Amino acid sequence: MAKDMKNNKKVIFSILVATKDRLSDIDSFLGSLKNCGILKRQDTEVIVINNSFKYNELSHICKRFEVTLLYEPHGGKSNALNKGIKFCRGDFLIFTDDDVVIRDCNWPDKLIANFKEKKERLGYVSGNVKAINTKFETQAMWENKGGLSKGENYRYYSISYFRKLRFTPWPINRIAVGANCMIPKFILEKVGDISPVLGPGGLIPHGESLEVVYRIIRSGYEIAYDPKAVIYHNHPISPLDLKRKLYIYGIGNSAYQLFIFMTFKDIRSLYWGLLGHHLYVFLNFLKSLIYLYPMPPSYVLHSLAGSLAGTFLFFKNYTLIRERIYAKN
Repeated sequence: MAKDMKNNKKVIFSILVATKDRLSDIDSFLGSLKNCGILKRQDTEVIVINNSFKYNELSHICKRFEVTLLYEPHGGKSNALNKGIKFCRGDFLIFTDDDVVIRDCNWPDKLIANFKEKKERLGYVSGNVKAINTKFETQAMWENKGGLSKGENYRYYSISYFRKLRFTPWPINRIAVGANCMIPKFILEKVGDISPVLGPGGLIPHGESLEVVYRIIRSGYEIAYDPKAVIYHNHPISPLDLKRKLYIYGIGNSAYQLFIFMTFKDIRSLYWGLLGHHLYVFLNFLKSLIYLYPMPPSYVLHSLAGSLAGTFLFFKNYTLIRERIYAKN
C-alpha cells in the first residue's frame, strides 16, 4: 500500500472531489470532513481538483483545511477526476461531490467493509445519499420521490446476474451513485479513465458514473449498494433549479445508452437510447397526471424533454464523440 511520506502511515483512502466556481460548497464540504473527524484520519487523504481559472480563493480554503489541491486546465468533471486518480496514493478511491456534507467519521470504513466481505469479486460499491434538509417544498418533493438515494435496502449484483439473458440494459442506475462510491484503484487502472465525453462539462453532461460501472461489470467484477454508508446532499431549493437538474439527468440517461452502444455494440442500449427511456419517462408523465407519480407533470416533462434532447445531442455530436473515443484508445 502507498505510504504518506509525512507520517509514514499507510494511505488507504483517497477522497476525490472535483469543483468549479462553488467556493461556498467546497468550504462547507471540507468543513464537514473536519467536523466529523475524517481530516484527522492518518489513513485518509483528501484531494480537491479545481476545474476553473479562479484559483486563489480556493487555494486559501484548501490550505485552511490542509488538503491537497490540484488544477486541471481541461474542462469537464471527468478530466478533473482523472487528474486526481493519477495523483492519489490510496488503494481505495472514494468519489463524491462538493455539494454534500459528511457526518460520519466511519463513512470510508462502511464502504470498504463490503470489499473485505466479498474480496476479489467486488469492483464497485456505492452508498446512500440523503437530503441535508427538506425545509423547502422542492427539496421535500424530490426527496420523497427518491432524490439521489437508492433506497434503504442492501443490493448486490453478481456476475451470474449479468450473464442472464436480458432484453433491457443492465440496471446500473439502481446502484451507481457518483456522489458516494468507492472503487479500488487497481480496478480503475484496469478499466481505464472516466470518460471525458460524459459528465458536467463534457459533450454529454451526465452519465460518467454509469459508464464506468458498465466497464467494471464487463471486466468481470460485481457491484453493490450499501445504504449504511450515508452522506447528505444539498438538494435544489427553487423549482427552476430542480427542473434543470431533471433535464440534465434526462439527457444523460438516453445519451449515455447510445454512448454504450457506440463503444461496446450493446444492442439493448441502442433501443433504450432511441426509444426505451423516452417511453419509460412518458409513462411516468401519464402517471403524474392522475397523481400516481410523486412529482407534478411539469417536472416530469423536463425529464422527458431532457431524454429526447439526449438522443438529439448524441447524434448532433456524433463525429466529435467518435473522435474522442478513438483518441482515447
